[in-house]
This record gives sequence, C-alpha cells and structure tokens, in this order.
Amino acid sequence: MIVKAKKHFWYYFSFVALQLLGLWLVMALSFDRQLQLTAIFATTVFYLFWALLHQYVHHHLSPKIVTEYVLMGSLGLTVSLVLFGS
Repeated sequence: MIVKAKKHFWYYFSFVALQLLGLWLVMALSFDRQLQLTAIFATTVFYLFWALLHQYVHHHLSPKIVTEYVLMGSLGLTVSLVLFGS
C-alpha cells in the first residue's frame, strides 16, 4: 500500500488540492448563490474527470468503474447541495 501511495503521490496530492480548492471556492463564494452552485458543479466535474483519467492512465477503465465514480460524484454533489444549498 505504501509503495502504491508513493508511486501515485503527485496524483493524490493534486487530487486533494483540487478538492480543497473546490471547498475553498464554495466557502469564499457564499455571497453569491449562483457562483457557489457553479463551484460545486465544477468541483464535481473535476472530480469525475480526474478520477476517470487516473483510471484510464494507470489502471483498467471499465463501465463498472465509470458507474462507481459517477455514483460517488452524484453522492458528493447531493451532499454539497444539501449542505450549501438553501
């Protein structure tokens, strides 16, 4: 597990950085509901893109994996909309 984490360190680092940037944008844009929703949707799209790209490059991208990531992205989007939506 540690060897795998070291091998993909920059991927994991950039993935966490993008998610934190998305969270920061959502919090910073709380004054404008439309921009905040845009940041939530953009973070979800970047999550899906980054995860699927990683699977494509380093592993085997299959319909099962795509479905799994889409469902997790949908769950994250739903939770975000409940927490930050009105």
